[in-house]
Amino acid sequence: MKKALSLLLAMIIFSASFAGCADLPKTVDVGSVGDRSVFDLFTNAVKTNQYTEAYSFLSTSSKEGGSSSGAKALTEEGFAVRYQTVIDRLGIESMEFEQTGEETLSETRKNINYTVKYRCREAGELVFDCVMPIVAENDGWRVQWSPALIIPDLDWNDSISRIVLTAKRGDILTKDGTVIAKTINLITVYAVFSELVDYEVIAERIAEAEGISAEDASLKVIPYLAKNSTLHQYCGDELNALYDKISAYIKFDEEETPDAVFKSVVSDFMTIRQFRPDEITTEELQQIEAIEGVHVDTKLYGSSREYPYENFLAHNLGYVGAPTEEEVAALNEGRDPVDGLYTTDSKIGKAGIEKRYEKELRGRDGFYYCIRSSDGTVKKELYRRDKQDGMDVRLTIDFDLQKKTETMLDLVLFGENTSGAVIVMNPKTGEVEVAASYPSYDLNQFVVGFSGEEYRALQEQPNEPFLDRTKRGLYPPGSTFKVFTAAAALDTNTMNANYIFNGRIEDDYWTPTGYGQWIWPRIKRTRVLNRTMPMNMENCMLHSDNIYFANAALMIGADKFIGYLNNFGMDKPLDFELSTARSQVLGKNSQMNYKLLADTGYGQGEVLVSPLQLATMYCAFRNGGDLPAPRILNGFFATDGVEYKCVESSEYKTWIEGAISQSAINTIVPMLQGVVDPTKNGTGRSLRVTNVDVAAKTGSAEIGANKERIISWFAGFRLNVDTEDERVVIVMLDVPDDSRYTSLKFQIARELLKLDDTPDPNTPPQE
Repeated sequence: MKKALSLLLAMIIFSASFAGCADLPKTVDVGSVGDRSVFDLFTNAVKTNQYTEAYSFLSTSSKEGGSSSGAKALTEEGFAVRYQTVIDRLGIESMEFEQTGEETLSETRKNINYTVKYRCREAGELVFDCVMPIVAENDGWRVQWSPALIIPDLDWNDSISRIVLTAKRGDILTKDGTVIAKTINLITVYAVFSELVDYEVIAERIAEAEGISAEDASLKVIPYLAKNSTLHQYCGDELNALYDKISAYIKFDEEETPDAVFKSVVSDFMTIRQFRPDEITTEELQQIEAIEGVHVDTKLYGSSREYPYENFLAHNLGYVGAPTEEEVAALNEGRDPVDGLYTTDSKIGKAGIEKRYEKELRGRDGFYYCIRSSDGTVKKELYRRDKQDGMDVRLTIDFDLQKKTETMLDLVLFGENTSGAVIVMNPKTGEVEVAASYPSYDLNQFVVGFSGEEYRALQEQPNEPFLDRTKRGLYPPGSTFKVFTAAAALDTNTMNANYIFNGRIEDDYWTPTGYGQWIWPRIKRTRVLNRTMPMNMENCMLHSDNIYFANAALMIGADKFIGYLNNFGMDKPLDFELSTARSQVLGKNSQMNYKLLADTGYGQGEVLVSPLQLATMYCAFRNGGDLPAPRILNGFFATDGVEYKCVESSEYKTWIEGAISQSAINTIVPMLQGVVDPTKNGTGRSLRVTNVDVAAKTGSAEIGANKERIISWFAGFRLNVDTEDERVVIVMLDVPDDSRYTSLKFQIARELLKLDDTPDPNTPPQE
């Protein structure tokens, strides 16, 4: 690799000043300067940015070059550039010089030993021991200058670089440690520019074009290469030739012209293209690397996010993408620039867990300052602050259970007119073990980029793959809501479980009496063969009788009933880490009337809940009447070698205390056991879970102008199990009102509620 003239020291001059430093005398007779004075006069001029004065103390040989190995002719401008470049690169805010000794070499040559102390914005205090050679000229002493007077070991063709140590974004894992979001290394195809075009040749071209000396032109090489326009002005032929060679192996889009591909050269390094590991073959990389000046890196120069299981937990996991300017401003507010500021080129969490825990996942960038030689290698490290990788986020999600649920949804739902959601929660801990929304999408597409056609197709798909039905979708709960009507009736002492409905029912229709003239449609009950009588709470729960629970709501009254439902959080946002839709009893602009009240009693009217909200409400039946705050975060972890070590754990939190009384729980739960008892004629008898006790309620709500679709629900929980096996399961399917879909919710719920009866291989055989 060829060396360049003054190649990495040349930079644009920025102004800097050092307050509180001594002023230099305006008139100095250099010929009269003594050996002891030259050090003070020169260093005072340097630290006050008076480079013209400092330059006047340099020896003739320093200015003309050739006084030492590798020395260059040094103009006053070049001298100023060299100092200012170091000041700007290191962020030097002040400097102090202290003479520590003197060594006489001859009558005309001496070495002054000194310490220079730089105070820098990022690196703090940097102290160097230096040696200043001075020579006698014209009966006075002058400085024999070289870059080593700024920093020891700094040579004429060296540069000062600040190298960013980019923090690795933390992984996201399920509870068992399966990584579902990780950072991968990109394959970087790059060129070492000095291998393509000699820097001396570029300097000659600049000198000829601008009519300046080769020395002054050499100072402009690096700044010019960093700019697209001047890079192509002086190196266009070489770049076009490289473009033609590499086009045989990398397919460039129409807009990817040489100007667009070869944008700038940074420290002799020019990125051409980055690939994910699956986007290019080993053979193609070998052919690319055979091109002169072109190289391939697989570890150091780029990274990307990968979701190994594609659409797994997609709606809750989220994805990363480029931020808007507004997002950049918000993320950088209060952030220390030293930690690494966000730019529009950054990748940030745009949704879900990736967005919610952006701060924890991001980490803190490190950096180091170093001297780099002309071939780009690090010659000496001056200061380092190590990076701090982002924390790993562990979720409460059960990987196997989530995967199983997503597979079942994919198997049982078909066509673009079906959708659904499943929530599994532990009611004693609040942990969300499954949050599956169907249909879904491949998260990796947001990283590598959708084509316009692909994205439009997903947006226009009738069953809306981008909609998160677990917590953002709101649906009428249907008969699953009757358990809360029953609880309200019991806890407000409106009726007891033995209350028998004796109103007049004609052909499964009832017109309420005692509420003035009933001007609305009659209440229709569920048609049941072999109905169990009498119409008390237990039998009406068994057969999911709308009339019974409509009557209960009317008897309770609007104020008491709505007040009781608010005990279950129907009037407030769900306490959850991620954004949720707000459930409702009544629409924003609606007024309660008797018909709406009656319909609310059996889960229709204007009642809307998300599956996560309903799951949280059902947890009260297994949590002593308390509603846990649902949580998907298990804790933050740090990678230690190949292990994940816990930094902070999330804890159980009660969201609403005492939503339902224990006596009401004791009354209602046996009724829900009857609903799924295969020996009874209940609506959930098709569940048939045999190895664990289960209590549950089914429901369906007709939707659409022509009532051609139904929201089909299952809500159930395990009984008589250890805390770690506690489980509330909610299944919601949005499907056509067609008998083909009748049993689907039971197929899913059955698999999620039954205990794993696989024998433990570590259990000794029974005698």
